[in-house]
Amino acid sequence: MAIPDRITSQREISARREAVVSTYAESWIGMIRAWRVPRGDDAVWLMYAANYLFNTRGLKWAVDPVLLSNRVPEAHVPDAGQDLSDLDFVLLTHAHIDHADVGLWGQLRESCCHWIVPEHMVAFFTDRASMGGSRYSVAVPGRKITVEGACIIPFASPHYERSATGKTSGVDSTGYLVATDNGGSYLFPGDVRTYDSGCLELLAEVSAVFAHVFLGRSSALEPSPPLLAAFIDFFLSCRPEKIILSHLYELGREPEDCWLNSHARAVARAFTEADSDVAVAIPEWYREMIL
Repeated sequence: MAIPDRITSQREISARREAVVSTYAESWIGMIRAWRVPRGDDAVWLMYAANYLFNTRGLKWAVDPVLLSNRVPEAHVPDAGQDLSDLDFVLLTHAHIDHADVGLWGQLRESCCHWIVPEHMVAFFTDRASMGGSRYSVAVPGRKITVEGACIIPFASPHYERSATGKTSGVDSTGYLVATDNGGSYLFPGDVRTYDSGCLELLAEVSAVFAHVFLGRSSALEPSPPLLAAFIDFFLSCRPEKIILSHLYELGREPEDCWLNSHARAVARAFTEADSDVAVAIPEWYREMIL
């Protein structure tokens, strides 16, 4: 895996940050305009590193929606309450800042959106974020949630790491399988840190799986990241038609833990070598990607 050194990687991250901030207002407007258009297919837009906005044949939903300003304070703050007022439902996974934007939630407090909130986030959502008056359902692993246009199955996501001594550390996190009434099935394992395919064994044969690139703690500058093979095996275990690689350029991270397009391209090649029938995509932020 050809990986830049720390200085080169830091320059790339800084240049990315500067470029995204300078064009964010325009990018946001273009994304929202495209998202609102009636459509007969399924599409997704990346709102940030691993934050998704969907229009699946008219059903509008999101997973961990955030504004750029949640991680990059100097970024423009759009009127999300107006721009995202058409949201039918939102899935939340965990309370890390790159996935939980309390400011955006507040802008949507008066909307008709149906929030799907993991049981481990309910207190944070209702009390700390003052969202208790919003319409929400509690996501419990294995307990199906039905909303208009989709069926949602939450499951425990392994957002924890095991040390060499066997000790685990991490946070509570919830993954989702979303099956839309129009036939698409989309799997969100979340920020997986321990690649145990057992958690996906009942969630196989999906239209697409969203794979958040993580190949080992502080390993982004290593030519052979330790978890590459485990990452490939894990995401192929759900037998997807398409694998979507994301969680790149998380701008709050140091180079040792920031995964770049160069990593994603190497991962895509590894997937193709392991299974040439599976499609692999690396979406660009704010640009439409047909599912």
